[in-house]
Amino acid sequence: MNPEQNTSPASQPQCNDSFKINGPCPVMIQFVGERMTWGFDWSLLNYFVLKANPDCHDPKVEPADELILYFRAAKVTLLGWCLDLMLDDIATQSIARVWKLKRELADPNMEVAWISEIFVLPDDYDVLAEHADPATASPTSNP
Repeated sequence: MNPEQNTSPASQPQCNDSFKINGPCPVMIQFVGERMTWGFDWSLLNYFVLKANPDCHDPKVEPADELILYFRAAKVTLLGWCLDLMLDDIATQSIARVWKLKRELADPNMEVAWISEIFVLPDDYDVLAEHADPATASPTSNP
């Protein structure tokens, strides 16, 4: 049987505007950006932190929440509104896909998580090395 033809309500993934929940627990979580999609095995998640977005000056027009997921391979930062509504699904590892919304302004009365930005910073990414001037960079030794 083709799984795409299965119309059982129990097999249909639940979805709100910013993330998709699959059951039983998916093995990986995907973060869908404009130019690429990142996928991480749920077993690589060390911990996550939800806090107020330190760069938000007006929660009506700027994302009020910052949710950071620390994987062994990367740090994933989500900016948006009502991100606390994702915490139970993160704790149970039931989110399969996360994407940002194209809408500009959040509805202050919304009851779903709304992601406006996704940033993925791999652990092996060296920000200073990428922006260093090759002429002034010190040579590295190879073992």
